[in-house]
Amino acid sequence: MAVTASAWRRLPRPATRQIAPGLAAIWAAGILIRLVLAPFTVHLDLYHVYSRAAQAAYHGEWFVWTSQLAIQTVHNIWLFLVKPLLPGAETIWSPTAAVFGLGAQPSEFRDLFLGYPHLFRALLLLKLPYLVADLGTGYLLTRLVVPERRRRVLALWLLNPIVLYTSAVFGRHDSIAVLLVVASLVAAAQGRRYLGLGLLGLGAVTRFFPFFLAPFFVLAYRRSKRDLALFAGGLAGVWLAVEVTALAATGSSPTLTLLSRYQHVDYLTDLVLPLRFGDRLFVFPLAYGLFLLWFFERSDRGARGTDAYVAAGAAMFLGMFALTFFHPPYAIWLVPFLALTIDRDGRLIAYHLAQATLLILFALHWDTQMTTDLFLPLDPDGVATLPNPRTVLAAQVPVPLFLGVVRSLFDALALWMAYRIVRERLCRAEQEVSLGPDGEAGGHGA
Repeated sequence: MAVTASAWRRLPRPATRQIAPGLAAIWAAGILIRLVLAPFTVHLDLYHVYSRAAQAAYHGEWFVWTSQLAIQTVHNIWLFLVKPLLPGAETIWSPTAAVFGLGAQPSEFRDLFLGYPHLFRALLLLKLPYLVADLGTGYLLTRLVVPERRRRVLALWLLNPIVLYTSAVFGRHDSIAVLLVVASLVAAAQGRRYLGLGLLGLGAVTRFFPFFLAPFFVLAYRRSKRDLALFAGGLAGVWLAVEVTALAATGSSPTLTLLSRYQHVDYLTDLVLPLRFGDRLFVFPLAYGLFLLWFFERSDRGARGTDAYVAAGAAMFLGMFALTFFHPPYAIWLVPFLALTIDRDGRLIAYHLAQATLLILFALHWDTQMTTDLFLPLDPDGVATLPNPRTVLAAQVPVPLFLGVVRSLFDALALWMAYRIVRERLCRAEQEVSLGPDGEAGGHGA
């Protein structure tokens, strides 16, 4: 039975907003784990981002990095706000971090940053936006499901090893864009489709992953052909506003900079089928296009709304990470849509936990950079003497063979989960309590 947005807002609410004991324990555990991990772990990437931010916070150069202008500006502002809490920190940043092709140097990271007397305080402060974004995303995910499902959904996000690794240990900023995407989903599920579209657009200019969600959002929440044009125009407007602002401020296009210099875009076409005369088929773009066309046909037959969008998003991200090269912390994008999709299926939860385990093993591909080196803040000299996990592995089994098997198993799980989600959540949508075709509120929001 479909539930309209107005009816959703009229549903009775409890007189008090007490947190269920199970939920409270998950919140407490999620916060505690992050507070324990965040001050003592870090990856060089965080130093890159905040060294560029130091050019703004300490020297007033706000637009020295244009390929990810939106998220860099967030870091610029945050470092400017917290610098009074970091005495003497103006000398710990790399002066070359904003030089494309050079960046911050490992020696600067080790000697300047890791040698900072208030390092643990700095790490907690610098990661704080990511931790807050994690908590905000967890709260919004619980708003998208009925109370009986909230504990599992929250645990699948807040206690997920992939999320903890990305935000609290590694120190990646993807959780900020994830928060915008989930906020977009909440807005759309409550009938505020254009607000949802705007938030999704902001997420896309913050990180490029939400760009691949946009067509599914448009198809899932459209009510007419006119909506298609309005949605497409809205997304184009967000992109144009960012382009014009960046061009005026820096003289360069963020889009062109991203496409020409950002190596992660190339990862999308790494898996290729060679044809005659140098012709090629790129596997992920081919699979993405086929799935989008299939979803377009399904949406014409009524597969719209939040349930359809969440299932399509979960399947799309599973396919993306199965068919492209990626760094382990980016796998955080798998989690929010999966949390809303697999929480009622114990077998799919088990598959996802196996994915997280395989992802940890896959991190050995980068030697110590994504494993033991993450703990350098605890004791740089001591951690540097630890055996290289990849070297230890090489003594037991050929590393390329091991990593190839790990990656193959990860991809097998991802593609099988995507198939299960498409079959059970999209092909059998009539068996679910889902949105009506007007796309206003649904099984995830009621």
